[in-house]
Amino acid sequence: MTLLRNVALSLRQKPLFADVLALIGFGLYAVLMWGFAHSQYSVLDEGLYLYKGLLLASGQYVPFQDNGLWMNQMPLSYLIPGWIQILFGPGLVTGRMFAFSLSLLAVLGLYLTSRRLGGRWVAALLVWALALNPAAMRMTAMAASQGLVACLLAWTMFLTLGRERANWQLLLGGLLAGVTVMVRINLILLLPLLVLYVFFETPLFSPHFRRSSVENGGMSRQGQGGALWLLAGILISFGGVHLLYWPNILRLWARWLPLPILAPFFAPEHIPSWSPEPPMGFRLASFFLAFRYHFAALAGALSVFIFWPKKNPNYKLAIFLSLLLVTFFALHAWAALGNEYCVFCFPTYTAFYSGIGLLLVAATLSSWDLNPPAWRAGLGFIALLLLLAGMAYSAEGTVRDLLPEYFYKRLVMLPMPGFGEAQIWQVFANKFGLEMRAVTDAAQIVFPVTVAVGAALLLPLIIRFAIRYSVSKSVTQSVFASSFLIITFLGTLFSPSPLLAGEYQGYGCPADTLPGYEAVGAALAERIPPGSKLYWDGYSPVTLLYLPGIQILPGQLHGAYSFRISDDDAGLRRYGWTNQSLNEQWLAEADFVLLEARNLDPDSWLAGQLSAFELVLETAPQSCEPSSIMYLYRRK
Repeated sequence: MTLLRNVALSLRQKPLFADVLALIGFGLYAVLMWGFAHSQYSVLDEGLYLYKGLLLASGQYVPFQDNGLWMNQMPLSYLIPGWIQILFGPGLVTGRMFAFSLSLLAVLGLYLTSRRLGGRWVAALLVWALALNPAAMRMTAMAASQGLVACLLAWTMFLTLGRERANWQLLLGGLLAGVTVMVRINLILLLPLLVLYVFFETPLFSPHFRRSSVENGGMSRQGQGGALWLLAGILISFGGVHLLYWPNILRLWARWLPLPILAPFFAPEHIPSWSPEPPMGFRLASFFLAFRYHFAALAGALSVFIFWPKKNPNYKLAIFLSLLLVTFFALHAWAALGNEYCVFCFPTYTAFYSGIGLLLVAATLSSWDLNPPAWRAGLGFIALLLLLAGMAYSAEGTVRDLLPEYFYKRLVMLPMPGFGEAQIWQVFANKFGLEMRAVTDAAQIVFPVTVAVGAALLLPLIIRFAIRYSVSKSVTQSVFASSFLIITFLGTLFSPSPLLAGEYQGYGCPADTLPGYEAVGAALAERIPPGSKLYWDGYSPVTLLYLPGIQILPGQLHGAYSFRISDDDAGLRRYGWTNQSLNEQWLAEADFVLLEARNLDPDSWLAGQLSAFELVLETAPQSCEPSSIMYLYRRK
């Protein structure tokens, strides 16, 4: 630990080098983000934010109107990307460049905030933690809401964290905080927690307030009703949007708070067609995937709790950020892991707020207690073992792909120690009646977990024998604390590896995907005149951005996710959903059918109705996915 302190003191004497290092990290981040913005194919959520946003921003629909779009998210999550397309033109290129710009702004906001809270070196380390996380970059490179929320949160924190915030900064911070929640409803607790933090950071009638008032001529500093300025900003953005779309915006709140008073805004009775039942193992894997894909932010925050500073000038700020991170983590864990809708969305949800974890580290790092009490060091090491075991469990597929072929089969065919010539799988087969395949499958989980936990247990022993201690009573907590720091550092440094954040590349393509969408959109626009009624059966609605003036059935945009089993046609359409009856009615009116290859099923009811249409265009694939071919049918 003394070595770490000496290194830190030496580096503090070279602030210019820290700025250069941060600039290099920012450049690396920008280059990588540019590549990710071009090399991923569009997914459903991205297409929905862009296309629904365009429809709303252009006035074709109004948020929460009857018989309009399904507003399953707050209105600004759609309107903001819609307004950007009104300014710069509709299309995936506009959306991705907007996402790219937001990501750079988010990094800048986090850098400036961490520099103010922790200094230049801490800020440089934060930038590099971001640049070494390809998973978070891939998530925010798409024109979904992750990048938008991350940027809004970063600048909200910049404007509100710390004691010496001017009233205009708090007002603007309140505006951004309200906008953040009007983009992402799950972040609702940001508002009360932020108001409480600002109030307790410098209470209205504290001695600091009186000093600040005199020193600043009674003007502008946080002590002079700073929380009121913040609250005013929140009321303008958060309250203003609610007033604008009142009362139907309560439909969204009724989904999260099914109180009797909100009964008039409940969704119509229905049975969802998308209702998976993921096993507990999937939920567990998704939970630990979040730590693998956002290791620096989450493991770093865990480090803060282990090395909690004895004396920290930012202790109120640290408590606020800790509460904020835990709250966001819990709410999104409940939304993803506590429900069936999208269990594996939890890692991508974490991209919304992972910057809070990094800011928590930045605000406390210089004051960490590197020799924590034995109980905290021991508890932290146990948490580390559980974390590594869970991460290894979630990485079993990746580990299998990295190992030689038939590795696990050969492993279970090794002799079992203490059982003579009997092979491992034979022992389990005799004991539990298992087949060799079942034993091999179990080994794919047990092996990476055992290696990860074994390495973590071995590390304290290595440290113990590699370093000579002069104070014997501090040995135990020192080796445990050192082990925690080393693994956190190595995990952050090697985040680009496939064992951590490098694994997340399910939507990646080897070449630029944007020209493919542009070309397909142009080809379709030549054949579908404005005003045409279009039956949509595709994946990402981003394709529809290139077809101005068309009429669509809004309930089809979400695909299976908005398809309901119900006889209440009017109720479903009013809410923005669809069912078999509404689809059939719309097909009878449609001038064109646009069908994506991934949904092509010769046995489906739609295939049986295509005899009334003629195939007029089969496009090239929109991306590297062969299933992204579009088939355009025109009514005969």
